[in-house]
Amino acid sequence: MKKKFISIIILILLLNCKSHERFETEKDEFAIVTASILNSRKKPDVKSDLVGKFHFGSPILINTKDSFEDTVDGEKGKWIKEKVTNGYIFSKYYIITSGNIYKLKGVVDICNFPCGGSCFIPPGDLYLVGNFYIEIDDHMDYLPEDRTPCSTIRIGTFKKDNEEYIFSSPIKYAGYNGKNNHCRITFLSNLDKIGDKIILDHLKKPFNLKRMSDSKGPFYIINNKMIYDRSRYHEYCSEQSLHDKVIEVFDSYYIDEKIDTNNLFSNYSHKFNEIISE
Repeated sequence: MKKKFISIIILILLLNCKSHERFETEKDEFAIVTASILNSRKKPDVKSDLVGKFHFGSPILINTKDSFEDTVDGEKGKWIKEKVTNGYIFSKYYIITSGNIYKLKGVVDICNFPCGGSCFIPPGDLYLVGNFYIEIDDHMDYLPEDRTPCSTIRIGTFKKDNEEYIFSSPIKYAGYNGKNNHCRITFLSNLDKIGDKIILDHLKKPFNLKRMSDSKGPFYIINNKMIYDRSRYHEYCSEQSLHDKVIEVFDSYYIDEKIDTNNLFSNYSHKFNEIISE
């Protein structure tokens, strides 16, 4: 009886281990687009009908088990099934990753800022997909103007160390110029030659975000910058002494935004096509 009981315990432990292994291998998989435009086709063939187009940086849910080997433009790779339009995308034009997803939304509060916002770069939105980040930045005061680029997107890796996110220099980046009230119209293939130095320097640097908390809840500050207590921010803005001295008063930080696998691409796409308003 004792031997039978021990055998049952061992069997249960083995089943739990197999279940755990299966769970570990069933992580969501994503493609992060590194081409200016990535075409998705109905069948795994360059001559097949288009069923979708994805912009640079787009995070796309994929199924790597549904794939076909091929050679495109002289490069061997795979056509992999994507789950947005259920088409096939070729592996030359994206990075594959897997794991959890998060979004950190950039927030900027400005009052009495003497240069109208043009002398600093506001925080963009950050998408954390597997072990990669995708950041979309806009570089203008209010509406797109004579500033090149009007918007940038960078892709890199990150790691989390306790209460801090540590982001690498980008492994891929892109720039866009805008028109009217849209900042991402024209993809700039020669960004490094025509881009403003302050933007390019910002774009290529690593950075970190540290988790903080105040009476309004948790938030993240960039590169250990000093920040006012957000709950008292409007008190600072209304202080006449600050206005008299024309001192720049602004807070920029990140907050968590709820996102899941099902709305990851649509959320990114909405941000990419966002209308800029004053």
